[in-house]
Amino acid sequence: MTQRTDINHRLFVPADVLLRLVWQARLRVVGLVVLCTMLGATLAWMQQPEFRSEARVMPEMNGGANDLFKRLSSVAGLTDIDFSEADGMDAIRPDLYPNVLQSTPFILYLIDQPVTTTTGARQTVGSFLLTGTSGWSFKKLLSLFRLDTKPQTLAKGPSGALQLSIQQQDLAEEIMERVNARLDARSGLITITAQMPDAYVAASVTQLAMTYLTTYVTNYRTEKARQDLAFYDNRVNEVRKRYQKAQFSVFHYNDNHKNLVMLSTTMDRQRMEAELTIAQTVYTELSRQLEQAKLKVQERTPIFKVLEPPSVPLKRTSPKRILTVLLFAGTGLLLGVSSVLIQQSSIGQKLNAIRFGNAPGLQRSINE
Repeated sequence: MTQRTDINHRLFVPADVLLRLVWQARLRVVGLVVLCTMLGATLAWMQQPEFRSEARVMPEMNGGANDLFKRLSSVAGLTDIDFSEADGMDAIRPDLYPNVLQSTPFILYLIDQPVTTTTGARQTVGSFLLTGTSGWSFKKLLSLFRLDTKPQTLAKGPSGALQLSIQQQDLAEEIMERVNARLDARSGLITITAQMPDAYVAASVTQLAMTYLTTYVTNYRTEKARQDLAFYDNRVNEVRKRYQKAQFSVFHYNDNHKNLVMLSTTMDRQRMEAELTIAQTVYTELSRQLEQAKLKVQERTPIFKVLEPPSVPLKRTSPKRILTVLLFAGTGLLLGVSSVLIQQSSIGQKLNAIRFGNAPGLQRSINE
């Protein structure tokens, strides 16, 4: 045990001795620190700047969604409009809204959207991320080794599924990292964030994401009601023509048979009047359902209150250049101190003695 303790003592250098060794080799240590600091400053200056823009939206919650129909239910007896289907309507939950901005259709939509950079250049988001960024990054370095550098159009597989190229897949993954949304469960606020290498592009992408989200949710909420509205509108137009034709037939027949009193003319008049009554009844009923469909579209249209619109960021969020320089300077200091310790001949002799000369004794002390 005494031999092991002696070995441990010889492996460590006292602090005063370490400071004296570093001071003796201070030129080498300072040189490494300066070299690493300059390297860190160069890399920090070459790094691509990133800007972040945010927008906050308050969506409509399910509570109070049927207020319009509840207010109009008092006149249901006068208009014969059925409000029984107002309750329990289908709606996408607000906690699923962030998933919309992580979907492939949104990413493909965003890639083709035009944006304006700080310099005034106008290009799509996809081309901006491929060629419009300045500085260097590890992703850009890896992209130099890719074979498919030309833009490719979207294709579909044999079964109709989307087939993305390698370039489009890389863009999709990058956009998923740059654009996101989160829901605050307590306040119900949705925060949409976009991080881009250009301040104007970051604000534009945030606005595009907010517009896409609100449009998507609105279309989802009102799709069934709008389909019903289009169906009733077409049917009302058809029935109106039928009603007008039947009405014209009755009036025209009455004008031509004013002074005739015959059983055959009476039968024809009754048949035409019956056809007119049926057409009028169907037209009236479909007109009521058309008005009800219009109310449903209005009632199911969600409301989004923009609390914080997207704004152009004035300061970059990354890179942290001062932190990068300090990390490289610390690395240079560590390398300098390590080089001082490694170059001491006594450290090498101690290691050789421990490895070769004192190995049996060390083994005996361990066994004891």
